[in-house]
Amino acid sequence: MVDWSVAGVVLVHGAWHGAWCWDGVVDELSAAGVPVTAVELPLTSLDDDVAVARHAISHQGGDVIVLGHSYGGLVISEAASGMPEVSRLVYLAALMINTGEDMVELMTEHESEMLGASVPEGNGFVVDRARAAQLLYGDSDEAVVESLLPRLRPMHVQSLRAQRLPAWRDRPTTYVICSNDRAIPPSLQRQMATRADVVEEWPTDHSPFLTRPAAIAALLSRCGS
Repeated sequence: MVDWSVAGVVLVHGAWHGAWCWDGVVDELSAAGVPVTAVELPLTSLDDDVAVARHAISHQGGDVIVLGHSYGGLVISEAASGMPEVSRLVYLAALMINTGEDMVELMTEHESEMLGASVPEGNGFVVDRARAAQLLYGDSDEAVVESLLPRLRPMHVQSLRAQRLPAWRDRPTTYVICSNDRAIPPSLQRQMATRADVVEEWPTDHSPFLTRPAAIAALLSRCGS
């Protein structure tokens, strides 16, 4: 058991993924006796995703640490707004956007390789699976990547609307920069991380939940002790 002083953790995945991407982190936290909920976003709109995340936060009880990965940063910035039970926000290679900023413009300015790697699918868009391995999962074994590519889901374009008043303005915040990220450029991550109270930099790809679940669990344990 860890010395844990908050009610638990809520994990919010990024674009195209699901709650399954946190399985390793959930296992680590559960083994340490830390209550944890991995949210399954519908990816139908940012408003829908925020509503689901808020529901999970409210049902975790007491003080809660909320972690968002990638697009999940947009979700937690709004989901935690006006929720005093959120004790800390954690952004893992995540979008920590301010009101009035345009995500696509920022990604363009920092020459994100993701901009040319999204393709239409169903009623939304998904990452080109032929490029997903190099852009998202550079640290993972090929067999692992092949097993998860079929699980990626399309997300609706309404998920990319402008950010409303973000909760990080008045909440303790940690940002983890992934310095080998090819999806959200490290230069953009460092720019966004200046808004956080605590900043760490890891030499990882965009998806450390696959290769470093213990490191993520340890980070959350430090935040909650």
